[in-house]
Amino acid sequence: MTETTTSPLPGNQASWRGAFTFDRVRPLLGPAALIAMVILFGSLYPDTFLTKTNLVENILQQVTALAIVAAVQTVVMVVGEFDLSVGGLAALSTGFAATILNTATIDGDPKQPGSLLLAVFLCVLVGLIGGAVSGTLVSYLGVLAFIATLSMNEVFKNLARYRVQGKPVYGLVQNNFVAVAQGKTWGVPNTIYISALIALVVWFVLDRTTLGRKMYAVGGNPDAARYSGINVKVVKWAAFAICGVGAALGGLMQAAYNATANTTAPEPWMLKSIAAVFLGMALLRNGRPNLPGTILGVILFRTLENGLSKTDINNYLQDVINWAAVIVAVLPPAIARIRENR
Repeated sequence: MTETTTSPLPGNQASWRGAFTFDRVRPLLGPAALIAMVILFGSLYPDTFLTKTNLVENILQQVTALAIVAAVQTVVMVVGEFDLSVGGLAALSTGFAATILNTATIDGDPKQPGSLLLAVFLCVLVGLIGGAVSGTLVSYLGVLAFIATLSMNEVFKNLARYRVQGKPVYGLVQNNFVAVAQGKTWGVPNTIYISALIALVVWFVLDRTTLGRKMYAVGGNPDAARYSGINVKVVKWAAFAICGVGAALGGLMQAAYNATANTTAPEPWMLKSIAAVFLGMALLRNGRPNLPGTILGVILFRTLENGLSKTDINNYLQDVINWAAVIVAVLPPAIARIRENR
């Protein structure tokens, strides 16, 4: 009896198909999209878009605070959760620090500023406590992250407004707090270096430490992680605590750069930070949160915003295009997964 065998695909068709799978070209999509936007807007508005001021300060510098928040949002999403309270917590932390550092009271009467170290310490402490509260609700009390963090965002946001009596805090003391944030090194704003350093620390924790490996294990399969001896509740709690500290630092850096604490400014960070992580998941890794992808997502989002702002398109329609672009970016990997599972 002759055994039948399946003949291979003609020529090198099989290897050709394997060489051009979506996962192989995925890492090229993000950089290609960024280059395409720079070419498009640069050709349309060369005098305003392709300038050092616009590319470095209006694009890169303007996303430094959001990049920090998106980086720590990545940590929470690595463990399979998300944090909708980052905007409110950034506002609350910054509000506490600003009321210590400002050179005038809310009513406008001059006063002596408080200690810089105390203000920074209090800001980080508030962020840590806020993140720990959200982590406790989600990890230990079993509250859904959507409900817990969305509710905490409203709590933090309104506490921040109460702290500053609903007004921006102007007149932050002109010392190293503001000078460092507004300064430049080799022509590059210091906030870019600070943001890059914090992002590098987050990347190191996620990709080079035992805690990071445990976080990825928890996010991949919580039950398997638990059976392997990982304390899932502690790991998730730690992710939220880290996110709280990062949100506080992001808000503090923005306040330092502007020499003003506006508690409404961080509100968009909630959705934008999550969108940046999803963009990174779609562009660099197959459904896996990763820090390089998140930072790329932040830059892509801001570049598109900046380019559209130079057009005559209505501001509301610009937002429509921005968020529609996010949907378009995450569609290809979703379609690829559907085809693979058929």
